Amino acid sequence: MKKALIVLFAYFSIFSCSNSNDDITEVVTPPVVENKINLTSNYNDTTETVSLKWTLTGDNNYIYYKIVRSDSQNGMQSEIGNSNPNQFMFTSTVPFGPYLEYQIIGIKANGEEIQSNIIKIERPEIKMLNLKTFDAQFDKNSGKLYLLDTNGKITLYDVNTGSVTHQVSTNATLGYSDLGIYNGNVELYVPRNDGWVDIYDGNDLTLKDQISFGMPLISTIYHNGKLYGSPNSNSSSSSNVIKSIDRTTKALVSQSSNYYYTGRMKKALVGNSLQLYAITQNISPVDMNLYTFDLNGNYISHQSDSYHGDHPLNYRIFEAFPDGRIITASSGSVYNSQMIYQNDLPSGNSKLSSFDFDSNSIIAGSGNKTIEFYNINSYTKTKTINTKKYPYKVFNYNNKVVCISSVTQLNLQYYDYSDVIPESILIEIFDK
Repeated sequence: MKKALIVLFAYFSIFSCSNSNDDITEVVTPPVVENKINLTSNYNDTTETVSLKWTLTGDNNYIYYKIVRSDSQNGMQSEIGNSNPNQFMFTSTVPFGPYLEYQIIGIKANGEEIQSNIIKIERPEIKMLNLKTFDAQFDKNSGKLYLLDTNGKITLYDVNTGSVTHQVSTNATLGYSDLGIYNGNVELYVPRNDGWVDIYDGNDLTLKDQISFGMPLISTIYHNGKLYGSPNSNSSSSSNVIKSIDRTTKALVSQSSNYYYTGRMKKALVGNSLQLYAITQNISPVDMNLYTFDLNGNYISHQSDSYHGDHPLNYRIFEAFPDGRIITASSGSVYNSQMIYQNDLPSGNSKLSSFDFDSNSIIAGSGNKTIEFYNINSYTKTKTINTKKYPYKVFNYNNKVVCISSVTQLNLQYYDYSDVIPESILIEIFDK
């Protein structure tokens, strides 16, 4: 009897379980699809543009898309455009810089924002310097580049390593500088508007000495142990002279007559004399003057050009050939050593920004983002190098050209009244 009850209990248990399973209804929950925007890109280095494309997952209910950009990692974003809900591609010019981020933000009707993944464009070869550089000197033996900006800062940049090595702030208004060798050491001579010339060690910008000229200075030249200083063209007549001062004793050697306008100077050695050419600034008409000193710093004579603005002159775009010729202005206007106008370089509609020389060529920066080579005697064009940005200063460096380029286009003129200089610069180096 006991065994029968056990069997009967087991039977009902099985029957009960069978009925329970038959009553279960399986509910299938659909998977949740996350709202996502998947962004891809294609960067074109030649045109400096980026094409953005995106795909969607989720409900796709967007009323429009914002395209945003940042110039630093996780930095502040700025909106550069937007697109309608059926547009999934956007092309943009890429600003010049070493790092950029792009992102798409989808906007829903209720104001909800869905962010895409971030696309990065990294160009470590771009090394921008936020310097308002108005003057530069280059030591062709060491590859050191000295940059002077309008805020009174001096920066030492090593071309060989591509890095800033030293920087000093002078808290002064600086003029046009010069490099020289004194007691076997490279020195940088920097004039100031308070009448002093600061003398810096060429290796590390240590301030070595200061010399007073007793007048506001716009330009200085060093040669054979003597410093030459010239004031702004708008200085009073009593200060409108060029002085030579001994580097060692700091004593006045001589000074020019004070009947003529001075300005920024360039030097040339002609025979046994030092010729200092000066182009006036901020006055009209623009003039060029020649001041001649002997090699010991004694003043000899003055000569004015005979044109008084008939041909282009620009104190910002101004160099002396090794033989004493002068080249100036965006036209590449050439004068002989006696300031007689010769001709302009065949630059067409291009405006030239700066000049340097090798044994065969005039090397000229151009506002068309090129460096042009012209035969040093016939002036015919021989070669063109394309640059990334706008050449501001060019320097010959063995078999290379060092170019200080402005990130933005420059307002190059025959006669300079604009006072325009780069807001930021890029150092570019090219093989000849």
